[in-house]
Amino acid sequence: MAITPPHELTLRCYGVGFGDCFLLTFHYKGTAGDRHMLIDFGCTQKPPNAGDDLMKAIAKDITAVVGSKLHAVVATHRHTDHISGFATNAKGNAPGDLIGALKPELVIQPWTERLDAPVNSKGPKKGLALAANDALRLALHRMTDVAAMSLKEAEHLPKLLKNEVKFISEDFVGEKGVKNLSAVKQLAKMGKKGKAAYVQYGSKLPTLKTLFPGVTFDVLGPPTIAQKKDVADQNPRNEDEYWHFARFWGVSAATARMATSLEGTLFPGAAVFKRGAFPIQARWFASRLRSGRGQNLLRIVRAMDDAMNNTSVILLITAGTKKLLFPGDAQWENWEHALTHNLKDLEDVDVYKVGHHGSLNATPKTLWNNFKKKSRKKSGANRLMSVMSTVTDSKHGDPEHDSEVPREKLVTALRGFSTLRTTQELEADGDLVMKITFDLTKT
Repeated sequence: MAITPPHELTLRCYGVGFGDCFLLTFHYKGTAGDRHMLIDFGCTQKPPNAGDDLMKAIAKDITAVVGSKLHAVVATHRHTDHISGFATNAKGNAPGDLIGALKPELVIQPWTERLDAPVNSKGPKKGLALAANDALRLALHRMTDVAAMSLKEAEHLPKLLKNEVKFISEDFVGEKGVKNLSAVKQLAKMGKKGKAAYVQYGSKLPTLKTLFPGVTFDVLGPPTIAQKKDVADQNPRNEDEYWHFARFWGVSAATARMATSLEGTLFPGAAVFKRGAFPIQARWFASRLRSGRGQNLLRIVRAMDDAMNNTSVILLITAGTKKLLFPGDAQWENWEHALTHNLKDLEDVDVYKVGHHGSLNATPKTLWNNFKKKSRKKSGANRLMSVMSTVTDSKHGDPEHDSEVPREKLVTALRGFSTLRTTQELEADGDLVMKITFDLTKT
């Protein structure tokens, strides 16, 4: 007997601070019961009134909601603020252990996260497009070695730059500079016990149809090298150009490893000058040198950060009369393909999970202007809802450089033309979760 589509959806937005964690519960009538999907579970900066065991408390709450069965997990990309909660420990009582005990039947990650990516690459062997995909996947893994070295170098920078490099690098590298290794392995382990899906633009996931009858899931990103034409068109006949990205990060990673072996410094024999140690007439010059060095380092780390964001899974969910868009931290290079091919499909989105915690570069104006349900009328029943997971006192970026997160101009637009719900609402009382319920039978 066919299962009737869900009549209601509960979206739980957990107050992880600077991070993402959303639990979607589709409510079915009869014996089908409730079906649950967890989208991301990570944090790099807790809310101001959060407890010490925030992530474990969230894992316990998720367990209380889903009982013994979590049907699907989506890890949009590898950044710490999206997957750190999946980490495990030797005692088996870490947040990731609690989630693993729920035995998800399907674990969805971007195609770049396959752990069987080649460790060494000598050039294209399977055709240019496929080889380029492997090269990108390998390069993303090698980046983390460079970012780990950036953390060490940040110790020699002026405080302001040091904090920003450290914030971005820790988000990229993960705890203790190990590529979020525990969380990555746990996601892979859960996928092996159930089923793993490493998705790209247009991926079909028949398992989702079985797990969530009557719900449609469209994967709009990330594209592969072959799918993103502007990458292929850069130099279609020069195979070396497709491997430049991987070779660059391979050499950079080797350099970082060499530096790490030399007691963790690029110049182990050089003197380290502390603040105030310079002659007064040289202090301005020394400060300028340090600042220039820091800005160069920031450019490298930001490039790595952007590259990882652009591997984010973009998921469009259609359930009954509602459309929900979950884009992870996708930025323009990822969005471009979807906006070229699926712009009309995104016109009637009802719920938009704001990209990258409110960062301006994660919500393209083309996407925002295309939403037909934007409205200045706050009482409109059919008005677009924006959901943002972020923290008020973010240490990322600053208003002077138009880089603060969340971006004030974006938040103003979200409040003016949509019903904005943000996890910042939870901060004052230290509440754990914000629940939003949608009737999937009404327009």
